[in-house]
Parts: sequence; C-alpha cells; structure tokens
Amino acid sequence: MLFEPLDSEGYKRSVVYHAARLSMLHNRMLKRFEKVDKAAEKVEAEVELFDEAVRTLYE
Repeated sequence: MLFEPLDSEGYKRSVVYHAARLSMLHNRMLKRFEKVDKAAEKVEAEVELFDEAVRTLYE
C-alpha cells in the first residue's frame, strides 16, 4: 500500500505525500547542483587555458 489509511481529515496521507514530494525535490536539486559543479569546473579549465594563451601573446 502506497499510503497509510486516512484519518478523518486526510492528514496522514497529506503528510506522506508531502514527505515524498520533498524527497523527490531534494534529489532533483542535488542532481542539478552536480551539473552546475561540472559546468563550473569546465569554465575554470577554459579560463586557465585562455589565461595561458593571453600570457604567451604578451611575452
């Protein structure tokens, strides 16, 4: 059974639903942060290459 039996106001089902939703959103947020970190690492690497190229031009 996915949800516990309801009480008179449906409170238990609501709590379980919101906990599951919060968990899913948290997982999505962590995946997004991982993507952002990877993109930032790529940008930093490109900046280092650009910096090296500019320094060699002005030497």
